[in-house]
Amino acid sequence: MRTCLAPLIAAFVTVVYSAPATAAIIVVSSSLSDPANPGLSAEVEWTLDSNNPKTLIVRARNTSTAVPDGFGGLDQILTGISWDMGGPGHNGSDPKINGGVVLIGASSISMYFDNVPSQLGPGDDISGEWGYGLNGGGGGLNNFISANASGASPFGDGNLDGLIDIDGPQSGLVATPLLVPMDGMAAVQNEIVATLTLNKSLSNLDFIAENGVVVEFGSGAGFIPEPGALALLMVGGLTLIWGPNGRRRNSTHPS
Repeated sequence: MRTCLAPLIAAFVTVVYSAPATAAIIVVSSSLSDPANPGLSAEVEWTLDSNNPKTLIVRARNTSTAVPDGFGGLDQILTGISWDMGGPGHNGSDPKINGGVVLIGASSISMYFDNVPSQLGPGDDISGEWGYGLNGGGGGLNNFISANASGASPFGDGNLDGLIDIDGPQSGLVATPLLVPMDGMAAVQNEIVATLTLNKSLSNLDFIAENGVVVEFGSGAGFIPEPGALALLMVGGLTLIWGPNGRRRNSTHPS
């Protein structure tokens, strides 16, 4: 089975909605594609509400339209997303994930889960099939959520498919329509929403555009790209900010 740990080129759009005098909701959307693997793509969206600065919502979707030659059923599965909340590299003072819940996204379904009476749908809890953690090492993207077992702490205790605990790449995300037959292997088609609890408050999501994002397909050995690959992620983006007076300011993140 071929696997792919794909550092995907990303374009970022940040929208900050300011409620009158009290709160702001920040949404950062990333559309990711990989020129080295035409057809592979993903969307990841982060949402931060200033009223709940220790909660980060991550929505991930497999938007692939094709797979590289030689990919099998498991290789098409989006199995993890990693990013870095703070300065580049492993910094002990940066915020960390310490729990949360993972739900099936809107208009999405489970496929071939073998420990459920019927397949699952939007809003159903699949926390036992996903985990979170840190990747140590300088220059890496340290925070991750993943359907793979290596280094991940499960979000929940439920076992919906296969072995107890996380046994990815099963339970990761496949595209709609399905690109390669799954041969009975479990997956979600095509979106999850992870609500993450953090050990520290966030004031913004600038680190997404500043540090980049890595999306994994299949069973990769790790999440940290080489420095050259990380540089590919920094293609810049557009920031749209609405203040309480309704005016908009545009700015471009440096490439």
